[in-house]
Amino acid sequence: MHFLFLVTVLVYLAASIFQAGYLVLGKQTETPALRPTIAHIAYAITCLGFGLLTLFIIVWWTQQGHFPMTRWTDSTAFFAWAITLIYLIVGRIPHLRAIGSFIMPLAFITILISYSFSRGTSELPENLETYWLVPHVTLILFSYAAFITAFGFGLMFLLTEKKIRQKNHTPLYNILPSLGASDEFGHRFAILGVILLTVGVLIGALWTQYINDEVKWRWLDAKVLFTIATWFIYVIQISIRQLWGWRGRKAAYSEIIGFVAVLCTYIGVNLFLDSVHTYR
Repeated sequence: MHFLFLVTVLVYLAASIFQAGYLVLGKQTETPALRPTIAHIAYAITCLGFGLLTLFIIVWWTQQGHFPMTRWTDSTAFFAWAITLIYLIVGRIPHLRAIGSFIMPLAFITILISYSFSRGTSELPENLETYWLVPHVTLILFSYAAFITAFGFGLMFLLTEKKIRQKNHTPLYNILPSLGASDEFGHRFAILGVILLTVGVLIGALWTQYINDEVKWRWLDAKVLFTIATWFIYVIQISIRQLWGWRGRKAAYSEIIGFVAVLCTYIGVNLFLDSVHTYR
């Protein structure tokens, strides 16, 4: 299993390099024919990495007897899987494939963290031995993956807008989606993330309040507070857009702020704060 995980990490590294290379080549005018080839190779290697990571999660689940989400370093492998799945779906649309250059390096970083700090074995605490754990954590991690995708579209919007303002119509301008597409897809993934996060949190609340007496829901828990704060950031962003037409650059910056909130919730709390959700 360790060797399989190592190979998966290396394939994700290669995928990230090719994804970044596709973006870098977009600035060059000398190699127009090479860009589609790099794009296809990047997508193919990403598919290979996704397949290997899927196999690793299945093997991990079989050997450990539970889903890889006991500890933060376990769940990061599934988090990378969720980010990659979203990219593979979005990347089937040719003019949106550049999103991989922004989110696949993040997927590589998450899986590298999982590999670097993995302990090999991870027992499931008795109070978490329930089928409610899987949908609760899965939905929340998918919501974070959706928020990261929205962040990627926000970055692409800002980059495209900069090229337009500078009147710099390099080949990169043709690789990136239009301003309208980046803005709209960033908004859609923000909505998707809010829906998934809402359902995931509700499942956790119902599970602890009414089904499992051994695990109590604590509103003052650090993870809960940061999760609710992240939820509010995106809900406010979506609400302002609907009520006052907050689009374009402001929406892109708010997606970046939301991404920082996701980092604080998913990484900061687990590393630096005490929480009943933290199993180190």
